[in-house]
Amino acid sequence: MITPTIYHIGISGGKDSTACLLWAVYESELPRESLRFSWCDTGNEALETEAFVAALSDHVCVANGLPPIETLRGERDFYELAEHKGRFPSARARFCTQELKIKPTMVHVKRWADAGQEVILVSGVRANESDARGKLLEREYNAVYDCYMYRPLLLWTIENVWAIHARHGIARNPLYDMGMTRVGCLPCVMSRKSEIAAIARVFPERIDRIREAERSGKDHSGGLCTFASPNKVPLRYRSQPWTHPTTGNQIQLAMIDDVVRWATDEYGVRQGELDIEGDAAPVCSDGFGMCE
Repeated sequence: MITPTIYHIGISGGKDSTACLLWAVYESELPRESLRFSWCDTGNEALETEAFVAALSDHVCVANGLPPIETLRGERDFYELAEHKGRFPSARARFCTQELKIKPTMVHVKRWADAGQEVILVSGVRANESDARGKLLEREYNAVYDCYMYRPLLLWTIENVWAIHARHGIARNPLYDMGMTRVGCLPCVMSRKSEIAAIARVFPERIDRIREAERSGKDHSGGLCTFASPNKVPLRYRSQPWTHPTTGNQIQLAMIDDVVRWATDEYGVRQGELDIEGDAAPVCSDGFGMCE
């Protein structure tokens, strides 16, 4: 196996990447002088996550004589990217992770490769989060980054993740206690109904921002750019009629206020209606864990 000079850990502010950071700094045998850390600011981050990552940088990295967590950004932020694409990301078109996290990290990592250094990406991905992740290997070459990946937490349970937080006195990102299961973006396009309801209650300005983007955005056929796909929201909640300019087909679109109304409707909750992107656990299918 390649002997690296750099072990890079991408931090999202979520539980798994935090656990990976704590493991690398306090419990691994990785050479500390080789550890490097980064966080991707998507332009759709909660202030709580920004503060959490800053605290990790100060109290875990810098306090132990390590480099701080570097902030990376893509060419466009989340909302600029949606405007450029003429649509918001979705579970099947998850260009947000690609453009806002993977590409900036590729550029970041390449500078070490160009300087003749070997790099290993260390990820906090866990196998029991999804069927796809259950098939991942602990160590393997990754063609996207052109370097090796190491997933030391692959066989960890969620109990292991919270335990390492407790061992090293690190409270979890406060967004988890506000009803979020994902903290990489607020809101994430993979959000559950319960998360949308919590965001509308605790962070109404986030709903306002999406409403503004929906009103000003147009897709490439001239239609409205909506946060949620129409087929994910029951028809009775969709308030926006739209006629396709070429086919003349008429459909009803769900605007963000419709999504909030659906998410907070007790009848829909009791009936077990699908989440925005389905019933599966809200985990990205990639093996990078960039949002966890």
